[in-house]
Amino acid sequence: MTADDAGPYPRGAAPAGRDPTAFLSGLASPADGGAAPARGGAVPAGRDPAAPHGAAAGPDPTPRSLRDRLPVNLRQFVKFCLVGGSGVFVNLAVFNATLLTWQLVTGHMGYTASYVANGLGFVVSVMTNYGLNRRWTFRSTGSVPAELSKFVLVSLVAYAVNLGIFTVAHTVFDLRGNLSQLIAIACVMPVNFLANKLWSFRKP
Repeated sequence: MTADDAGPYPRGAAPAGRDPTAFLSGLASPADGGAAPARGGAVPAGRDPAAPHGAAAGPDPTPRSLRDRLPVNLRQFVKFCLVGGSGVFVNLAVFNATLLTWQLVTGHMGYTASYVANGLGFVVSVMTNYGLNRRWTFRSTGSVPAELSKFVLVSLVAYAVNLGIFTVAHTVFDLRGNLSQLIAIACVMPVNFLANKLWSFRKP
């Protein structure tokens, strides 16, 4: 064997500054002058073994808001309840204003006044609820006449349920008008949400 066959280094000798064991075992390459990746599938430092290939370790740097973490249906239900809560105040305000006006005009108050006040409170709150639910809860861009007709129909059915509960609470159990109205509203709200989400504001 000639000197040319022996290569650039003396026989059996590793380049200066390199581990002879690593050089002989093939972990270091004279051509690139550096150590090859560790064998056995070792993960480089700073990488999460469970992370996808190429993904850096650590938590998501972009924090998610409470709104983003809640499912769409739950967010809509919360908004619907808030709108319904505002509708309760509108309903009760109209209800009591009607009773007060009735008493000032007639000088007395009876069951007739309570039913008239109940109806007016329901109508006004239905209109305010429709506007808020369309623009905020369901963010609908559908036809207003089509949606409003469905919304009114749902509201009329809900009002029938409301009126039945109000009658039972006010006449059978002899509860006060405001308490009877609150009980009726609480019972009708879930029916309103489901009917309006699945029909009135349903997206094509």
